[in-house]
Amino acid sequence: MKQLLLAFLLLSAVPAVADLQSDMINDRLDRLDREMTLMQKKLYTSGTMATSNTPQTADTAGMNDLYGQIDEQNKVIADLTRKIEELSHTQEVLQNRLSQMQQDVDFRFREKEQPTQPVSKKKNNTQLSDQEAYDKAYNLLVKTKYIEAEQAFTAFLKDYPNSKLAGNANYWLGETFYVRGQYEVAAGIFSDGLTKYEKSAKAPDNLLKLGLTMAQLNKKEEACGFLTLLPEQFPTAAQTLKQRATQEAKKLSCP
Repeated sequence: MKQLLLAFLLLSAVPAVADLQSDMINDRLDRLDREMTLMQKKLYTSGTMATSNTPQTADTAGMNDLYGQIDEQNKVIADLTRKIEELSHTQEVLQNRLSQMQQDVDFRFREKEQPTQPVSKKKNNTQLSDQEAYDKAYNLLVKTKYIEAEQAFTAFLKDYPNSKLAGNANYWLGETFYVRGQYEVAAGIFSDGLTKYEKSAKAPDNLLKLGLTMAQLNKKEEACGFLTLLPEQFPTAAQTLKQRATQEAKKLSCP
């Protein structure tokens, strides 16, 4: 029975971890997409210059280099897209297995939340910049050190409340709770992200994850409301986000 319980708990955690990994890959895809747009603009400018009658050897070399960079970016994007599809498939398989186990085992497990120790702000001349502090917290999240990442992002928001990275930090703080199944806390943080950081690049991500969190809390009406609102509220959001919202709404049979 203990082995079955352990297997059940492990299966419960893996879908959330896969979901977090998918978010991180989508975040990288968004950055690559912006870089691609900049390179294409530069390529267009170089192409226009090369149409003059004066030989443009340097411009031609620059254009070839840009074409090479674009090809490399396309390969990276294709690889990341494949990883997202694999993660989505893995998550679906694990959720199906979890549902089967839930039919055989009827019990409740309440996770004892570990008290967190606040990360102290450095008082000497070696204090990190906001970017360094953010990167340090994000790396903890990547390494699945969720409690340490929670502490680091909490300290970041306290130490750098006006940083341009505050909206991102707030979102990833919510993820540290979501991935551990602490959905009530996560919902509050994602909600704060929509109001306090409404102009942040992570605002549409907050709305999506708030919908998913409501679904985890068995609040279908609220979940459907958030998921179906995303394309309308953020029409310029990344296509992957809007597609995810549509897929999740379909799973819930939202009207």
